[in-house]
Amino acid sequence: MTKRRKSARRFALSMIVYALTFIVFLALGLRVFWSFIDGYEKSQPKHALDAYIQSFDSAHIRALSADFVASLDPELKSEEESFAEIEKLFSGELHYSKNSVESTDDRLVYAVLSGNRLLGTMALNKNGEGNDTVWTVSDEQFDFSDLKNSSEYLAPSDWQLSCGGLLLGEKYITEKGIRYPSMEEAYDYGFSLPTLVRYKLDNYIGELQIEARDAVGNEAQLRDDPTDYKLSDRCTEDVRTRMGDFTRRFLPLYIAFMSNTNHNAYDNDARVHPYLLPGSDLESRFYNAIVGQTWSHSQGDVLHDVVVNGVFEIGEGKYLIDVDYMVDTTGSGITTENEAGMLIVAVDQGAGGIFASELFIK
Repeated sequence: MTKRRKSARRFALSMIVYALTFIVFLALGLRVFWSFIDGYEKSQPKHALDAYIQSFDSAHIRALSADFVASLDPELKSEEESFAEIEKLFSGELHYSKNSVESTDDRLVYAVLSGNRLLGTMALNKNGEGNDTVWTVSDEQFDFSDLKNSSEYLAPSDWQLSCGGLLLGEKYITEKGIRYPSMEEAYDYGFSLPTLVRYKLDNYIGELQIEARDAVGNEAQLRDDPTDYKLSDRCTEDVRTRMGDFTRRFLPLYIAFMSNTNHNAYDNDARVHPYLLPGSDLESRFYNAIVGQTWSHSQGDVLHDVVVNGVFEIGEGKYLIDVDYMVDTTGSGITTENEAGMLIVAVDQGAGGIFASELFIK
């Protein structure tokens, strides 16, 4: 009985020793296996690629884009603002795609993307063999030139444009003397009228905040189409009213003279004459036209729908009045409605009155 018990204890002890030995060798085997697997994984380019993708912090991005940012216009956007624009590109989920055409066994080339946008390329060089292989980044090429923007702005020449607090000066103006389309005819007569200028801003990234202020410092709205701008008349409301009243009194008398109403040229001239500037060429032309008017047939012209488009101060007490109107002309029992327009140069002599010194048919 005692021998059996001793034999059973020896067997149990042997089994324990065997189990412990097996566990030790199994642990050593697993350690060797996992060491091999770990070495194999680390020897694969994916390990280096994943680490590279995780490396795009602010410092890395700025190092890649430093030369590009230095080439931008720092007056339109600061370096910090430009770097911030570039860093936005890397804020999404980054991934890579192998370029099989340019890759070799020892050099792998990958495109780095954010979504569908190509950010740049990088290359991995192979060092060592087998599980001792190490892939290292050998080249990075990131081109941000497609981010550059350019924009143009049209504004009256007496406006001020600013960008981020910077007043945009002559260096940004590419074209001067652009005419207001609504007054094209007036420029051809040599009148001193305001013009538009064109600004061109380029070599920046992102969006610009452009602020415009008119001639008196009020905030103004920029327009893309020059026809959307109203010509600055440089007149007070009182002047506009007085010139408008003068036009509505003078124009019917002018039409009556030109159409020889009632075949009475001298009477028609007497009526319009007080509105003509004494000694002007216009006064002489009216006087010389009287003889011809006495032999012309009355056309029965009727003036209506007079619209004063604008009154523009052109210096030395002179104003340019832009007016459109309709005239019904009757002849042979038929009345025809005609659309017409005129530019009137008026001289304001204050208490002495307002006089027309020149007329231009539009």
